[in-house]
Amino acid sequence: MPDAAARTERPRSHRNEFRVALALPRRGPAGIFGLECRAAAELAAAEIDAAGGVAGRSVQFVHVDAGGDPAAVAGSIRDLVDAGSVDAVTGWHLSNARQAIAKVVGGRIPYVYAAAYEGGERSDGVLCSGEVPGDQIIASLRWLRTELRLRRWFIVGNDYVWPRGSAAATRAGLEGTDISILGERFVPLGVDDPQGWDRVLADIVAADPDGVVTLLVGSDAVRFNRAFAESGLDATVTRFSPFTDETVVLASGSPATRNLFISAGWFAGLASASAAEFSAGFSRAFDLVNGTGPIGESAAPQPGTMAETTYSGLHLLAGIATTSVPTVEDARRAFDGWGWDSPHGPVDLERGAARHPVHLAVARGVELDVIARVH
Repeated sequence: MPDAAARTERPRSHRNEFRVALALPRRGPAGIFGLECRAAAELAAAEIDAAGGVAGRSVQFVHVDAGGDPAAVAGSIRDLVDAGSVDAVTGWHLSNARQAIAKVVGGRIPYVYAAAYEGGERSDGVLCSGEVPGDQIIASLRWLRTELRLRRWFIVGNDYVWPRGSAAATRAGLEGTDISILGERFVPLGVDDPQGWDRVLADIVAADPDGVVTLLVGSDAVRFNRAFAESGLDATVTRFSPFTDETVVLASGSPATRNLFISAGWFAGLASASAAEFSAGFSRAFDLVNGTGPIGESAAPQPGTMAETTYSGLHLLAGIATTSVPTVEDARRAFDGWGWDSPHGPVDLERGAARHPVHLAVARGVELDVIARVH
């Protein structure tokens, strides 16, 4: 499908489609997740259409590359909204893009932001369906304190709103406990200079923590994991991440994942019928969208949490519709209180905060073994 900028559309009132600006990254550190998120969105759209569509309309995507400059991403979506070419916005992308998009669509059309985030979004008509730090990070650190006696942590993150906001929320949430944050180091998005990681590792060694909380995106997380293991720190220092999935673990490689723990609502290894159904549907959608391998063999990877949240976000967007396509008023109502079933279990939205069942997994080579439910 052509990029948004190449498209001209007739007014929404004359369409038989529910047109959604699907903002997914195709480049940058988060671009590693783009293909899986696209396949998950196509699966959700097919399921919604099979159930009768959205107010009788078929879901149609206008694809927007969310991997570039946030202002440019928001500008592309603003142009679509101004032209009446889309009815809503959704997708998985970074929080700096979310903030820019919310400024141009707030109060005009509904926007479901389908990613774990730092919390606090209150823009009109914007719903955030992902996990927040209290459920995902703090609960996991408490579990690691109880079970593994890990108390002293160092934070490494990319330098933008989600890592900084999550670090601040983590510090606040740990007040009054014996779990401490010894220091923080934030690096630009897209660090590919090995010397940059060497400086980060030196800071970690100087702090002498029990563990490192990594708030890094996609390929940056991959590079850090490899550098961390090559330095030998993985033998004595635990890593914990709320923003790593099966895709990042696979890209990091088995030698780089020792003592790596991850928390999320979704893992491909969840043992439930709904999880198995989503994984099977994702494999079919991925092969259809991205091309298959040999006949009878799927080329699809395991769906990561970024894919699952994209899928769930689109279902949330369609689900809030009443007698017409979703409106800002529908989003306002859902913001105050809403619930839906996801592949990883029931999710409740109350006053803008989505409460998820959250699980903790440990890496075993390039596989993730779910070991606990922490919320």
